[in-house]
Amino acid sequence: MRGMDEDRRRAKRHALWIPVELRAGDDTYLLAVSRNISFTGVLVIVGASLDEGQRVALTLSIPGGGERAVGGEIVRVGANEEDPDGLWRHLLAIAFDEPVPELEAAFERLEARA
Repeated sequence: MRGMDEDRRRAKRHALWIPVELRAGDDTYLLAVSRNISFTGVLVIVGASLDEGQRVALTLSIPGGGERAVGGEIVRVGANEEDPDGLWRHLLAIAFDEPVPELEAAFERLEARA
């Protein structure tokens, strides 16, 4: 994926737990929680796995900052080693279609409060 490594280096990752809604097509809707997030993508924990390369629509619920809808692609799928038999068994790394730099200020505020 062009620029993914480059974007990852310039985008600070924030260890924030933000509610995320995922939609894949018309028939798949999942609730997830971010493990870390930047303005270029997010790593979420989720109860059901999706496929690498799958397109998704996300709604990020940012405390004190409202909701933000973004599109993305799943770039990595894995097991959540911290909850292998629980409700949050899967990890999905999702690259946003376009960087959303205006989210950075919201992430900084949330980290400062944590």
